[in-house]
Amino acid sequence: PEAKALSANFTSNRGKLPWPVERGIIVSPYGEQPHPVLSGVTIRNDGIDIATQKGAIARACFEGQVSAVIRIPGAGRAVVIRHGEYLTVYGNLNEVYVAQGQTVATKELIGTVRTDGADDQTVLQFQLWKGSSKQNPEPWLFK
Repeated sequence: PEAKALSANFTSNRGKLPWPVERGIIVSPYGEQPHPVLSGVTIRNDGIDIATQKGAIARACFEGQVSAVIRIPGAGRAVVIRHGEYLTVYGNLNEVYVAQGQTVATKELIGTVRTDGADDQTVLQFQLWKGSSKQNPEPWLFK
């Protein structure tokens, strides 16, 4: 019952969720796009990439429970937060402030966004899932 209520609450906030970083711009949208350089090649993004400033801190877009903190070789760490039947994923983190099993509040700080040493870009990879189904996170975020 608790998870159902949280899911319903999450769903009712579609278009109103706070951004997972205080300041940012979407630099790579959800879904398939043509590669910016290689002709005939497509790129699939399971979420959205949000460019932000160096030292930016990722924050939970909704209350929930941290279901995983994982290390991705060559791409920092990721935090997965469960909101009933929904999951949000915050990838490309350098430092993580939360632990598996921890309950987080909306806008709670979860970790610093990693700056890539090769191109000096600070980009958060943000995903939203309903069960095992990928969702476009952009329409869920406040405009």
